[in-house]
Amino acid sequence: MKPIKQILLSYAIKKTFLCIFIIAIGGLFLWTSLTRPSILVIHTYDARMPWVQEINNGLRSVFKERTFYHVYYHYMSLSEHHGDTSSTKTTQKTLNIIKDLKPNFLILVDDITQEKIGKHFINDKNINIIYCGIKRPPEAYGYNKTRNITGIHMSLPLEIINQLLEFNINRDVFNDPLHITLMGDISTASEEDSETLKNYKKWEQISLRPSINVETFQEWKEKVNKIRGANDIILISNYSSLIYSEQKSELVPPQEIVQWTMHNAHVPIIGLYGFFVLDGGYLAIAPSAFELGEKTARIVENLIENDIYITEIPPINSKHFFIYLREQHDEGSYKIKIPALYETFARSTHHYYE
Repeated sequence: MKPIKQILLSYAIKKTFLCIFIIAIGGLFLWTSLTRPSILVIHTYDARMPWVQEINNGLRSVFKERTFYHVYYHYMSLSEHHGDTSSTKTTQKTLNIIKDLKPNFLILVDDITQEKIGKHFINDKNINIIYCGIKRPPEAYGYNKTRNITGIHMSLPLEIINQLLEFNINRDVFNDPLHITLMGDISTASEEDSETLKNYKKWEQISLRPSINVETFQEWKEKVNKIRGANDIILISNYSSLIYSEQKSELVPPQEIVQWTMHNAHVPIIGLYGFFVLDGGYLAIAPSAFELGEKTARIVENLIENDIYITEIPPINSKHFFIYLREQHDEGSYKIKIPALYETFARSTHHYYE
C-alpha cells in the first residue's frame, strides 16, 4: 500500500490541477464574454409594428449566424406618446440604457431616433453609430462631418408607382392628367414622405396635389370624403399616431383606420408601406424593410470581422421594393389595373393576401 502522505499528495495535486482548470475555463468564458462585440438596436416604434418586425427579420438574417455577438433590442414606442413630457422621459430612459450597456455599435432605426438619440454620440470614440432607414439626408442630423457614423438611407419606390399610374393612363383607366394626394398623420415620417414626393421631378401625366396631414381620425374621415375626382388617387403614408378626436386622445388601431378608409373612400388608394395591406388595404408599393435591416447588419459585420474603420464605409441608399396585394372581393371604386407581373411578384415574395 502507498503511504498516507503519498496518497494525500497525489490527491492535493489532482485537486490543484482541477481548480486551475476550472479557473482557466471560467477566465476564458469571462474574457470571451467581455470581448464579444455588443450591438444595441433602437427602434422608434413598438415591437408589434409590422415595419419594425420586418427590419428585425433583416437584422437577424445576418446576426443569427454570428453567435459571438451580443445583440440587444430596445423599443422607444414613441407613437404611443403625444406629450413632450412623455417623449422626454422615454428619450432619457433610452440614454440611460445606452450608458449602462455601453454597446460597441448603436443601430438607430428611423429619423426620430437620430433626433432624440444620435445627436448625443456624434464623434464619440467609444461607439459606432449605424443609422437605418432614415428619410432626411444625413447632414440634417449633423452626420456629414462625423468619424463614427454611417448607414443606409431609405428610398421610396416612386419610379415604380409612377410606372403603374402611367400604365393605367395608357389603358384609359384614368384620363390625363391624374391627380394624386398624399395623406398621413402629423408624424415626422409622413412629413418626410411629403417632401420626398415634392422633390420627385419625373411625374409626367400626373399632377401632385398638396399633401394632407391630420392629427385626428375625425379629420382623416372628413378629408377622405372630400376627395371624389374621377382622376384622383390617394397615396397613404403613416397613420399610426392618429387619435380619435381632440376630446378623445386615444390612439386609433391601424386596422380600424384602413378598414374605414377602404370602405368609404371614393377613389383608389395606394399604400407607401407594406403595413397598409397588412392592416386591410388592397395595394402597396413599398421599400423593403428587410433590405434595410439586412444591409445595416452587413455594415456591422464588416466593421467587426474585417477590422476596418467606419469612415471607410460610405452611406448607401436602399434599392429593393415589394409589391403587396390583397385579393379584392368587391371592386367598388378601386379600379386600378394591376399588371400580371406585379401579382406574380407579390405572390413569389409571399406578399399576396387572400
